[in-house]
Amino acid sequence: MSDLKAILSGKIGAREAKSIARSDNKEELFRLLLDSDKRTSDNAAWALTHLPKAANAWFTEKQDALIDEAMLTTSTTKLRLILNLLTRTTFRRDSIRTEFLDFCFSKMLSNDPVGVKTLAIKLTHAQCLHYPELHNEFDATLQLLNAEQLPPALRCIRHRMLKINDE
Repeated sequence: MSDLKAILSGKIGAREAKSIARSDNKEELFRLLLDSDKRTSDNAAWALTHLPKAANAWFTEKQDALIDEAMLTTSTTKLRLILNLLTRTTFRRDSIRTEFLDFCFSKMLSNDPVGVKTLAIKLTHAQCLHYPELHNEFDATLQLLNAEQLPPALRCIRHRMLKINDE
């Protein structure tokens, strides 16, 4: 077992996650994100979220693997963290994956935690930007979310996305 895996297999705090992210081991962190041990993979995902903005291009290179893992994981924590990482990537028109777009649409209306739903809304929007015909579907899906019944975070992102789409 590598030293990093040993660390990530235990309980870590925010200071440790940030310290791990500052070291030069993002490839190993990424491998551990895919580890079968839930705590290890959740902690690796958490540490990856602490990488600097300069890593965004690297995350874009890993976009397909991140998408695959997001759609496969049974860990809500890991899903939220991976979706967070995916918001740091660039979605190009020629690389939009319809199964992931459908996944994001479904997560918008799911019973998942607010963090997952909020990130799904952001990711759906990022993908729909390339296809004006999808804006209507995106707007209609947002309209299904009744603003009065939403928690503040979802009400805010819903309002912001509807406003962006109206521009």
